[in-house]
Amino acid sequence: MAPSQAVEVIASTEFGPSEVSPPNTTWEIAFYTDWVLVVRARLGGGVTSGWHTFGEHEVYGVVIEGRARFEYGSRDKDSIDADTGDFFHIPAEVVHRNVNPTGDEQVIIAGVVGSGMPVVSVKEPPLRLPAREPRVAGTDDLIPTGILENLTRLTPFPDAAVQQIRGHATGRIESSWHHHGDNDVFGYVLNGEGYVEWGLGDGERKIAHAGDFFHIPPGLVHRDVNPSDDEQDYLLWLTGTEPRVVHVDEPANSGE
Repeated sequence: MAPSQAVEVIASTEFGPSEVSPPNTTWEIAFYTDWVLVVRARLGGGVTSGWHTFGEHEVYGVVIEGRARFEYGSRDKDSIDADTGDFFHIPAEVVHRNVNPTGDEQVIIAGVVGSGMPVVSVKEPPLRLPAREPRVAGTDDLIPTGILENLTRLTPFPDAAVQQIRGHATGRIESSWHHHGDNDVFGYVLNGEGYVEWGLGDGERKIAHAGDFFHIPPGLVHRDVNPSDDEQDYLLWLTGTEPRVVHVDEPANSGE
């Protein structure tokens, strides 16, 4: 679903399997633009996808259920493993396949960023290693980023063109007002619930629950609110350039 010019929330029940997906894999596309696809990818227990590339797209993903092994060569060591909660990055044009080494379903949430065909199938593993190899970051590899009042935000690959974030909010908090410059921000709620609030008037907030996807358009002044006593965890993909976070004053109409 193409994002609008307002904050948009998409429940996981509002979309289904896509015709575009890697071999043996089910892609469910939450958002798509000319430059970004936000997908939930499923691979059955013990299943291996076919060899493929993502063309000119860079893929930034998080394993939210199960485990994954990404093979990008013909030798056993030409692979990386990702457990539940791990982030990964597969550069453009890298020939690879995804192996589910367990009997449980593997579920991944990913931002697929680039142009052209997002999936290109190939018949065989590559003859040589890619110039940029896939990489994985676990919990201990995350570093603070985008400091906002009352929120914890950590990123796995601070040098990447797309900034992935794992965010955390304790109960009953509000962030400071801010926007994200020229970044389209796509997100997924892991647990809990929260508002994106871009004013204090009627109709100027959207709530997202666990399992929901959301989009915040570039330049939109807003704050994040956790209205519940429960903690909230979420994932973000910021797909523009620096600065990623711009602190601002409250909206002019906040006291009206």
